[in-house]
Amino acid sequence: MVDPEVAASRGPQEGVERLVATLLEALQRHDAAACAALFTPDGLILSPYGPPAMGGDEIRATHQSWFDERESNKQLKLLQADSSGEIGYCVLAYAGDYLQPDGTYATDRGKSVNVLKKQADGSWKIPISSLNTDKS
Repeated sequence: MVDPEVAASRGPQEGVERLVATLLEALQRHDAAACAALFTPDGLILSPYGPPAMGGDEIRATHQSWFDERESNKQLKLLQADSSGEIGYCVLAYAGDYLQPDGTYATDRGKSVNVLKKQADGSWKIPISSLNTDKS
């Protein structure tokens, strides 16, 4: 997890780290609206967990469907990030525990590649996120 206070002292990457920290907090609270707010209005999620989600309403609904699966212990780790001007990217490792039919939990892990766009206020939002599960 990225500490927002530490991120503030790290230069150009700080905005990306702040976005990741905010996303993780929203995921851990199961706040689908807060997750969707981190995407651009025309944002897109490509995922092996369901159909593409485009726009705020679909992105919010997609997150809510994931939360409805009773995910817990959500983790994000920033693996790589860079930017040039108003465009950037980040690669995240993610993990979460999901309740199984037999009552146990199984951990799902993967990576996501995220295109980022700097906003007028200097913050970053996600126009495209592509998730890739580590399952073979």
